Amino acid sequence: ATGLTVAATALVGAQAVAGGRLSGVAMAVVVLTPLAAFEAVLGLPLAVQYRQRVRRSAERVYEVLDAPDPVREPEVPQPVPASPFPLRVQGLRARHAGQDRDALAGLDLTIEQGRRVAVVGPSGSGKTTLAQVLLRFLDAEAGTYTLGGTNAYGMDGDDVRRLVGLCAQDAHLFDSTVRENLLLARKNATEAELRGALARARLLEWADGLPDGLDTLIGEHGARLSGGQRQRLALARALLADFPVLVLDEPAEHLDLPTADALTADLLAATEGRTTLLITHRLAGLAAVDEVIVLAAGRVAQRGAYAELSVAEGPLREMLEREAAGDLLAGAAAR
Repeated sequence: ATGLTVAATALVGAQAVAGGRLSGVAMAVVVLTPLAAFEAVLGLPLAVQYRQRVRRSAERVYEVLDAPDPVREPEVPQPVPASPFPLRVQGLRARHAGQDRDALAGLDLTIEQGRRVAVVGPSGSGKTTLAQVLLRFLDAEAGTYTLGGTNAYGMDGDDVRRLVGLCAQDAHLFDSTVRENLLLARKNATEAELRGALARARLLEWADGLPDGLDTLIGEHGARLSGGQRQRLALARALLADFPVLVLDEPAEHLDLPTADALTADLLAATEGRTTLLITHRLAGLAAVDEVIVLAAGRVAQRGAYAELSVAEGPLREMLEREAAGDLLAGAAAR
């Protein structure tokens, strides 16, 4: 529109100058006037584009705001127990919204202080659902969940998550320094405490080799780190937070087999003496835990000490055989 208006103005102006009705200087002003006039509305096309983007963003925000609350918070929360032990669930049944079957059905679990329990099973067996229930990210349909004898559903969700902490497979790392990402767990942590957490996660030597040490930027979502380093940094942060109960949800997911097994071994070493629930699909190193629970279709298919289950006929032995065969194939493919 601007170009056509300027061309039309120039044509009419040229005729006026030729007829003696307009001077050359005045014609220049007349031709430039549409440019100045249209400058006021040049931003309208871009504004229309941004309006569409804002509308779509608003739809996503309203979708979240209008969604039903995933958990029910008590009107008058119960006081936090002095100790969360024992952590006990009985007859636990849980189902995700929109699903036609229970993700967990009749699960019983007791975790005493200092014990480490591994929960294994195929995808869809209910492992991550258990973590969501323990963290109060999902309400159970039936059954009880107590911390130190106190009903966890009667407690404020944030209070539960101060007692039961999570190190997830997709733990978020911020576009900041190693130090700042660790301080999210405990803002007043000392240098020695930060270095101690990194040492337990087998990251201290790596951190000391960075250009700026703990003040090195790691990029958005930890883009400058490898997958194993991201998981180890998330573990160091969880260890620094010092949760009474630590839930590790598939920490070795999306890693190659050697890295996954090395990370699992280091996780078990770092959590020695710490109350831990390890949710994993890898079985390497599980001899170090106190109890192994095998889930299948939301139910406990097998439970007991790893040494006993690994030699007895049952789901765990079958998983071990499949994992060994898969490792052989992966090794052959790598060669």
